[in-house]
Amino acid sequence: MQKNSVLKFSNYREFLAAFHRNEHPFFPVAHRGMWGPAPENSLAAFQNCVDEGIYLIEMDFQKTKDGHLIILHDSSVDRMTNGTGEVASLHLAEIRTLFLREGNGGPHARLTDEKIPTFSEVLSLLKGRAMINADKSWDYRQEICEIVDEADAFADVLLKSRQPVSKVLEFFATQKKALHYMHLIDDSNLSQLDELLENCPLSAIEILFHTEYDQAISKETVNKIRAHTNVWCNALDDGENAGHNDSLSLMDPESGWGWLLERGANIIQTDHAKKAEEYVAMRQESGS
Repeated sequence: MQKNSVLKFSNYREFLAAFHRNEHPFFPVAHRGMWGPAPENSLAAFQNCVDEGIYLIEMDFQKTKDGHLIILHDSSVDRMTNGTGEVASLHLAEIRTLFLREGNGGPHARLTDEKIPTFSEVLSLLKGRAMINADKSWDYRQEICEIVDEADAFADVLLKSRQPVSKVLEFFATQKKALHYMHLIDDSNLSQLDELLENCPLSAIEILFHTEYDQAISKETVNKIRAHTNVWCNALDDGENAGHNDSLSLMDPESGWGWLLERGANIIQTDHAKKAEEYVAMRQESGS
């Protein structure tokens, strides 16, 4: 890991410059925002990120019956709100009547005053303040580009997929201005890597792996990617990370977040972005 580097940015502009250079040793990603008392994927959770200087925020997209993009992980509103039903069968006006539950929801979670936000509302909050990782969104890529174009916020959105490289290039060729793009790689589509690195304007590659011996997470592969772009790994408890997850990291950060850093990741998605950032800062101070 690079030493004597400033990990903390004083503003979003500094973050963007480092992100574009592909050299910074660590970017924490707040999974569904910084939630807890705030509901996941809520404006409050996203504002918490801005307040704490966490400039990369993962969020999930769904589409209402009347064609509006909203930010919600599940295809139904059941877990996170006081309502029921599939998002695809509800109009935005119906969804507007619901309230989000605290944290990651469930029937016993307290109701808050927060509502499910639209993508436009989130973009209004975060434009020029943080980068949006648009998860579960490839099917909505055209609508996303239109909304981003209207808001002039191309610098603030990171689209991702694991589509064939030809389809990715075909889509971006139709856009007058390109979003940031991240491709998902694991052993099943690792054969795409050379074509990706040669032809795609990549902001990052996300690596998924089931074991420590997967070729996708080998030092050879990661070093090859890092020579071109940023490397994203997930520390989520339900992620594909061979157990190097948040739960392990909270008990033994060297075996969790530290292992991912040693393997070569410089972007880590986590439900504990602030703690991960503090750990990496301490690790760097100690010269690890």
